Amino acid sequence: MRFLLLLCIFVIGLSAYELPLSPKQITSEVTCFFGMPEAMNTTNNGNMVNTCYLDTAKGYVVIDSGSSYNYAASAFKKMQAIKPLPVLLVVNTHVHDDHWLGNGFFTQMGVRVLGSEDFKVNADTREPTRMQTYISPEAYAKTVPTLPSEIITSDENLSIGDQILEFHFMKQRAHTAKDMVLFVPKAQVLFAGDLVFNDRVPSLKGGDINGWISALDELKGYSAKTIVGGHGYRTDKGAIDMTYAYLSEMRSEIRKALDEGLGIEETIDKVKMPAFQTLHMYDSMHRGNVEAAYRTLEWEQK
Repeated sequence: MRFLLLLCIFVIGLSAYELPLSPKQITSEVTCFFGMPEAMNTTNNGNMVNTCYLDTAKGYVVIDSGSSYNYAASAFKKMQAIKPLPVLLVVNTHVHDDHWLGNGFFTQMGVRVLGSEDFKVNADTREPTRMQTYISPEAYAKTVPTLPSEIITSDENLSIGDQILEFHFMKQRAHTAKDMVLFVPKAQVLFAGDLVFNDRVPSLKGGDINGWISALDELKGYSAKTIVGGHGYRTDKGAIDMTYAYLSEMRSEIRKALDEGLGIEETIDKVKMPAFQTLHMYDSMHRGNVEAAYRTLEWEQK
């Protein structure tokens, strides 16, 4: 009864701005919202990231709250129309703002938000966020950057409803300094955050190509039938394949360039990887990825 009363209050109080989000049920327990394969802009207004709701029978666990207060509110409203359950926990897989700026919508309801200690280091709430800069003021309205209320520093399990949640940290810098994944063994679902991209080129800015490939090797060992990444629509066991192939080929090509004594600009011009040129954001992301990977890999020869 208390939840229904709170639900009525919050639904009535939702912002007039609503993002056109479409829920997709991918298993009996998991419903996701899949964003556009592009950067944030005033057209998608932050609908360029993946957010999922895990039904634990007792309530929802939200994996990555999304890009703004209005994004989170819009997704929540859609989910309440499907099944009016309370949100019991929000999980932030990593520190990039498109994945956690919806936290404030949930914390105003008293929902716990779980994240890594990287939020204490690399999430500066005093500076304008990327979303604030690139999406419309209407879409960003009511957004207050809100860090996780609970920090975990190592792997641990948590029981909620009829599900066991397994939180795992990658052993070294990969996409970010502290990438956390959530594996749900009963549902056989792995929420991989931005370790897994599909439909668009991944971003290596601030990451480590060696650590990322090692992380994907680790994820392949999970008994997951469904794998949900942070961007892109593919969710079967092969969802890892594109990111793995892209990073592996890039590493191989850059190592060859280094062996030939090529400098960074020559390598950026050479490592074009045509098999991936049809992916969204290739033109805006690929050269920067090669540069970032080169700066990591050149240390192997020193």
